Amino acid sequence: MENQYTLQNKTKSKDEFFNRIIEHSHYLYRLAYRLTGNPEDAEDLTQETLWQAHRKADKYVYEKSLKAWLSMMMTNRFRDKVRKKSLKMVAIEDNLLSPQSIHSYAPSVEEEVENKMTLEKVKEEIEKLPEIYRNVLILRHFDGLSYSEISEALQIPEGTVKTQLFRARKMLKSRLSE
Repeated sequence: MENQYTLQNKTKSKDEFFNRIIEHSHYLYRLAYRLTGNPEDAEDLTQETLWQAHRKADKYVYEKSLKAWLSMMMTNRFRDKVRKKSLKMVAIEDNLLSPQSIHSYAPSVEEEVENKMTLEKVKEEIEKLPEIYRNVLILRHFDGLSYSEISEALQIPEGTVKTQLFRARKMLKSRLSE
């Protein structure tokens, strides 16, 4: 039977861990928004992931990246939601909306339409990629994770991450050039 001192230490430790998790909430929301394409669904997915991470704090291995662990947890939760609710995965390209491009150059209406059509085509083709290639591509290019962080998040070897990323880019390039 645990004594009161042990219980207080576990509670304190869990609260400290929760504070570490909360530090990643903005990153998690951005990831959730990229996955869901919807602010409300992104908020729900973020809250569910934070709650699940807090609940599973004892399963976290401190040698691993907390960000990668949370990403994996969110990605798995999203996959479960997609299977259950048939949500569509949407990838959003932030570069077209960067402050530098907005202030330095104002595209014409035709260029804006063309950019939007190109972005939609890229989104469609990313959605059509096999799941493992799609996940690796999004984690690397949209979330900015390193190869090792992707390896941890998807629980696959780093060499496999590089191979799958190469294949994903090749498939995407081929599909976009058609």
